[in-house]
Amino acid sequence: MPLQNRVTPSSTIVATAERGAFTGNRGVIHNEQKQIVKHHAVKYWITCVPEYKGKRRALMTPNRWTELFFLDEAAAFAASHRPCGFCRHADFKRFKQLWLQANGKQ
Repeated sequence: MPLQNRVTPSSTIVATAERGAFTGNRGVIHNEQKQIVKHHAVKYWITCVPEYKGKRRALMTPNRWTELFFLDEAAAFAASHRPCGFCRHADFKRFKQLWLQANGKQ
């Protein structure tokens, strides 16, 4: 049975066998049985690449952030996640610039 770690555009976390193009972070939201126990644990929600510099994470390691997955970037944006400033730095800079322009901050 697949883990409950796929995020829909409406921000619901579901269990499905579909693979995701991006991974996301809402903090530690799972228990030791790899079950989602809360919607989020932090205010900032980010979208990362699933593999960075050849490194991959073990899914739902106890006391580590919960790896969530999105089918594509549109689903991640719809679910209120922004690009990661570390592994997706260029995307983050572009997102920040557009967000500031759209909100009259620049």
